[in-house]
Amino acid sequence: MRSDTRKTPFQIAVYGKGGIGKSTVSANLSAALARSGRKVLQIGCDPKHDSTRLLLHGESYATVLEYLRDVDQDQARVEEILHRGAFDTGCIEAGGPRPGVGCAGRGIISAFEFLDKHHTKEQFDIVLYDVLGDVVCGGFAVPVRREYADAVFLVTSGEFMAIYAANNILRGIRNFDGDRYARVAGIIYNERKIEGEDLRIQRFSEAVRLPVIARVPRSDAFAVSEANNKTLAELTKDPAFSRYRPEQAIFDRLAASVSPSMALYPANPLTDEELEYCILHEERDGEEKFRPSGKRENADKGQAFAAKENILPDQPGQANKKPAKRQPLYGCAFTGASSTAIHLTDAVVIAHSPKACAFYTWQNISSPGRRNLFNRGILLPSAINPNYRCTDMEQAHVVYGGIDLLRDHVTAALAEKPGAVIVISSCVSGIIGDDVLSVEELSTPEIPVIVIPADGDINGDYMQGIGMCLHKIADCLFDRTLPRKDNCVNLVGETGIANNSTLNYHCIRDMLTELGIGINCRFLGDATVEEVRHFLAAPLCIMTEDNPDNRQLTGWLTDTYGCEFLGLSLPIGFRETAHFLREIGARFDRQSAVEAMIQKEEKKYQERIRRLRKTLAGKKILITTININLDWLLSSIEDVGMEIVWIGVLNYLHQDVKISDQPGRYTLEENLDFSVVDDRIREYKPDLVLSNYTSVVNPGDYIIDTMAMSQMVGFHSAAYVLERWAKLFQNQKEGGWKNDRVFFEQYFR
Repeated sequence: MRSDTRKTPFQIAVYGKGGIGKSTVSANLSAALARSGRKVLQIGCDPKHDSTRLLLHGESYATVLEYLRDVDQDQARVEEILHRGAFDTGCIEAGGPRPGVGCAGRGIISAFEFLDKHHTKEQFDIVLYDVLGDVVCGGFAVPVRREYADAVFLVTSGEFMAIYAANNILRGIRNFDGDRYARVAGIIYNERKIEGEDLRIQRFSEAVRLPVIARVPRSDAFAVSEANNKTLAELTKDPAFSRYRPEQAIFDRLAASVSPSMALYPANPLTDEELEYCILHEERDGEEKFRPSGKRENADKGQAFAAKENILPDQPGQANKKPAKRQPLYGCAFTGASSTAIHLTDAVVIAHSPKACAFYTWQNISSPGRRNLFNRGILLPSAINPNYRCTDMEQAHVVYGGIDLLRDHVTAALAEKPGAVIVISSCVSGIIGDDVLSVEELSTPEIPVIVIPADGDINGDYMQGIGMCLHKIADCLFDRTLPRKDNCVNLVGETGIANNSTLNYHCIRDMLTELGIGINCRFLGDATVEEVRHFLAAPLCIMTEDNPDNRQLTGWLTDTYGCEFLGLSLPIGFRETAHFLREIGARFDRQSAVEAMIQKEEKKYQERIRRLRKTLAGKKILITTININLDWLLSSIEDVGMEIVWIGVLNYLHQDVKISDQPGRYTLEENLDFSVVDDRIREYKPDLVLSNYTSVVNPGDYIIDTMAMSQMVGFHSAAYVLERWAKLFQNQKEGGWKNDRVFFEQYFR
């Protein structure tokens, strides 16, 4: 908590387009303020760190960011970066990263955090921030926030881009303040002597309702001042330069107006159309046509300046299109790509990210693995202990760039001789512009370095991250030169981290092995780099699950690599499995072996159904589900004699629900509104309610069960589910310990 003995300085932010002269204005204003007896601190907030050069007589000192890069935070002292300039002004340069790397905006924030931590500003009466106005990111907007800037000065000339930058600054202020606060002191007009400049400044001033509080003439006084590395206040002490005192007087007058009680105005930015018309429109017949409309960006962002005839975008003959909305993101591409890449079992996967990003992704990968191991005894090696590492980006890497850090991690990984090194970029590395693709040059003939530029969610969501990863791995590893193999298939599109993924793989592997057919590659279940290299050697591929993402992937593999796919996905339930195996048998000339397998499994299936009918026959079932394959389950429900009273489908996956060859035989309600589920339950009085979303089903005199998103494959998929229901119904019987209810009812009567 701030001590009451500490004073709060009056804080000024001077904004303007790069090269407009704001550093010259800032330095001369600081000197004038200090000469009037006030304690002044000037903080340069421009990566080129030359704001305080005149105050420091041309001397260059370490910036805050340079200092913090080389000094431990616990050892850092403000005295090392706070220097005294003309008239005892305090001078600090925030600095920035090397051009093209890191985040200068984040650097500004880091510098301010350091200064605030050490209460640097509280020893001064006035703090002046000299801020680059071309950049409109959040970091450069920090000085204009209310906790930093009590007053904002806009430095501009009559050039259109200078006024454009000034208007953007007003937009930023408006975003922070709305119309609740008045913090803009006015416009400092720095003349360039271009044609019509005075009129442009007048128009802009009137349109945004701000006064021109100072007019700085184009004068060689400033060139002489720069050449002598002195502010005008110091330069004009020399009688040889007394002719420049009128220019110095401009800053004395401006300094005299600076105080907590000075007049301030709200930000009223123009739209782009308003600004262009205001500054660039032509005069007609010598009569001025410009009239401020009073409209402002916060009220009518899509409106053009109403003063000009037919300029509004909704006028006849003009387009008025709204930008298309981006689809909502379900997870981030960084996590999707990471959850996929870890299935290359002999690769090292490196997350170029802060530790927290990698931690949450690690949890997403490993928690299903732990749950399966502890609850069901199923081992998912890639999920239990993924070969997943992180560069552990810190604030310094965000500011200065983290590509050297990434290179060090990739080099260390290559020394371990893995099958491949896979790099996945996060939001942070994407935002700061790290050239992650450049580390692919570290590849060796034996060990490829594969970069997935997911950039967190910048390049898409979780599913797009999976696709991005699979495409890049295929392009980098598939070997077109290898000869074809006989009697093998590829599995494509396995659900990476799912309860049934290992069980399903073992099931399909065992069936195919019995037929003399091997699995060449799982793309991408757990597989080695060498297995992925041999992907194209298999004569046939099988899509593991029929969904839109897998259909897109198989289409890409077909178009890009000429892969041939079986027209069926992995089968769920007896009928689908029999049909699937007959298709496989026809492809590989295994028809007799397939029929023998089907006959053997049908005997097992019918025996299980016979036992289940004793408990389930006559029971009514109501189903609420997303639009997935239900055919495998419905057929077995009917085999045991249950009655399907109603099916409600929520259109969630942008695909058709798969319900038998005779969907008309069921009471089906698509485009489901879950609010009707309770009504349907009361209407149909089911014994069992099956749902993907049990949260929408209220308890009642019925059993509630859930339906997994990823089903078990094979002949007996439905039998396992029906056996669970039978146990649930059997457990509803009164008996055993439940008879104690009679005792409690009598005791507490």
